[in-house]
Amino acid sequence: MYNQDYVDETLKNIFSDPTITNIICSIYDQHLTLHAIASLLNLDSEIVNIHLKKLVDLNLVKKVEKEGQVYFIITNSKVCDSILMLKDAIQRIS
Repeated sequence: MYNQDYVDETLKNIFSDPTITNIICSIYDQHLTLHAIASLLNLDSEIVNIHLKKLVDLNLVKKVEKEGQVYFIITNSKVCDSILMLKDAIQRIS
């Protein structure tokens, strides 16, 4: 089980940059390469790569190699579900 400091630091990292939440949710329920994520979000591949490294280090995303390609997948779909629910709740009150 993770301690509260880890949880707080992870939340801070997730919400520190909207690009991070967009990357997490872009790979919801699918395996995508770095370049596919960058194309989908219309971002530079290097920026996506920097954020993916952070997400892998936080164990929120993992790399999977298939057919010579490296794909990224979300480790727990509840993370994206929670982000989307929080965004929806905030939009409803604003």
